[in-house]
Amino acid sequence: MPYHFKLEKVLRYRRRRMEAEARKLHALESAAQALESTNAQIERRCRELTQAVASGVSTSELEDRKRVTEFVRGQHQVIRRNTEEAQMIRRRADEHRLVLLDAQREVRVLELLRDRQTEEWSLRQRRLEQKRIDEIASRGSARLR
Repeated sequence: MPYHFKLEKVLRYRRRRMEAEARKLHALESAAQALESTNAQIERRCRELTQAVASGVSTSELEDRKRVTEFVRGQHQVIRRNTEEAQMIRRRADEHRLVLLDAQREVRVLELLRDRQTEEWSLRQRRLEQKRIDEIASRGSARLR
């Protein structure tokens, strides 16, 4: 008869909760990384555009520079908004990281309890078995006399 941990359902529930929190944290970190990657791409394109237009000086090129400058300024606003949003997401990720740590701690506590109770049960089983063996041996030796 194997040992049955009475809190096994609680342990399974807490593991599922821990896994869900880990998925949430991963999603938040992925979203922040995506925004940061987008910002890097926008910044690189703006630099390339500015460098390409900076070489000419004619009047039509001055108008191009003005349009490029306005475009770049708008892109920098997008970068600022993305940066703020990424920071907000990182703060939420930090909060979820703490929740995940709590969930991991709860699971670990139950696993340690299960392990300790399993060991205690095994010890009791071994003692009972030894007691039975001793009883059988004492009956056998009493018959031989």
